[in-house]
Amino acid sequence: MCSIRLSVRSYATSGTSYYPIVLLRFARLLVVYRRVAYVLGPILFLIYINDIVDLFSNSDVSTKLFADDIKIYLELTSEADYSTLQKSINRIFDWSKTWQLKLANDKCQHHHISLSTAACCNAYFVSDAKLPIVQNVRDLGVLVDNRLTFRDHINSIVFRGHVRAMQIWRCFLCKDVENLIRAYTTYVRPMLEYCSPVWSPVPVSLINQLESVQRRFTKRLPGLRSLTYDKRCARLGINRLELRRLHADLTLCYKIIHGCVLLSCDRFFTIVYDHTTRGHSLKLFVTSSRVNCRFFRCAELTT
Repeated sequence: MCSIRLSVRSYATSGTSYYPIVLLRFARLLVVYRRVAYVLGPILFLIYINDIVDLFSNSDVSTKLFADDIKIYLELTSEADYSTLQKSINRIFDWSKTWQLKLANDKCQHHHISLSTAACCNAYFVSDAKLPIVQNVRDLGVLVDNRLTFRDHINSIVFRGHVRAMQIWRCFLCKDVENLIRAYTTYVRPMLEYCSPVWSPVPVSLINQLESVQRRFTKRLPGLRSLTYDKRCARLGINRLELRRLHADLTLCYKIIHGCVLLSCDRFFTIVYDHTTRGHSLKLFVTSSRVNCRFFRCAELTT
C-alpha cells in the first residue's frame, strides 16, 4: 500500500502573479521478494506512477518529477487560474482512487509565496479536506520561506554547521591542522554549500553569518589565532565561502548556457549577440528587475 503526500505552494514573480505548486510524495513500493526489493522496487514504482503526467498533457499546468515527488504548477494571474489549479488537484485525487493510492491528507500543505504582505485568501481542497497554509516548507533539503529570503534556511545550516564543527574539535584528540581541515571540508563545508545557487544570500548580514562558521573554526586551530581570517584561509589553502558560492554560480551558469544541464538558457539569461565591441560572444544582458536579489545575482555573473 502506497501513500501520497500532496502540498500546494505558491511562488510570485510580480505583484499579482503566483506559482502554486502541487507536490505528491509516494511511499516506497514493496516487492514480493525481499532480495530484489532494493533493486526493482524504485524502478517498478516509477513505472507504476509514470502515467500521472498524462493528466496535464492538454493544459497549461506544468509537472516536475523527482524520485518519489511530483510537482505541478502554473502562473496565477486571474480567478480562472485558481479554478484550474483546483481542477488539477481533483484530477490527482481521482487518479489516486483509480489506482488505489490513498492521499495522505494530513501531510498536504498550501505554501503561499509572495512579496505582498496580504494574506492568501484562496483555499484549496483535497476531496473535503482543506489544505493548511504554512509559512515554511522544506523542499529537497532547502527550507523555503514565503518571501524567498531563505533566511530560515541559512539560520538552520549555520546552527548545524557550528555544532558539527565543535563536535570535530572535541572528538579529535590530536590537534593536527591538516586532519582537522580535512574533517571540516568533508563534514561541515558541504552542508553549508548544498544547493547554494538557489539560496545564495545578498544581504551582508547573511553572508557574514555563513562565513562565521569557517572563521570561528579556523581561529581555533593551533598557531593561527593571531592571523586575520584571510591570512588563515591562505595559510590553509582554502577559499572564503562567499567566493566558493560565486564559483558555484558561475559553474551552473556555464552549464546552462552550453547545454550541459536540462535547463533552458532562454528562461534564465539573455545573450547579447552584438559583436561591435571587444570580448567573447556569450555576453549576458542584465535585465531590469523589481527584486534586488535577482538584480544582484545577474550583476555578479556578468562582471
